[in-house]
Amino acid sequence: MLITRFFKIIKDGFLKTFNFSGLERRAGYMVFVVFQVAWFCLYLQLFAMKSGEIAFVPLLLFILPLLACGSRRINDAGYSRGVFILLLIAPYLLFPFLAFPASVARK
Repeated sequence: MLITRFFKIIKDGFLKTFNFSGLERRAGYMVFVVFQVAWFCLYLQLFAMKSGEIAFVPLLLFILPLLACGSRRINDAGYSRGVFILLLIAPYLLFPFLAFPASVARK
């Protein structure tokens, strides 16, 4: 049950790659970021170290969904859209500010 929920969160994260205006809950954001970091580290270890370069497609599969998920989390946490610039500059420094505040109550 829990595993299927994780897979659903990850699948939804990739399907919403070009949706920067929706909402993303805390749990979904944290699960997706941890998954993205884990698979990208695995990719770097298994494939990129052998050739010494990172391919363009895996890099896009890492960056675009992560930015979209962060943007949706910014919306859900109630932060200003200007915080998105910080997400572009230092996404992992912004992680605690996006992972821990509760979602803003909406009508």
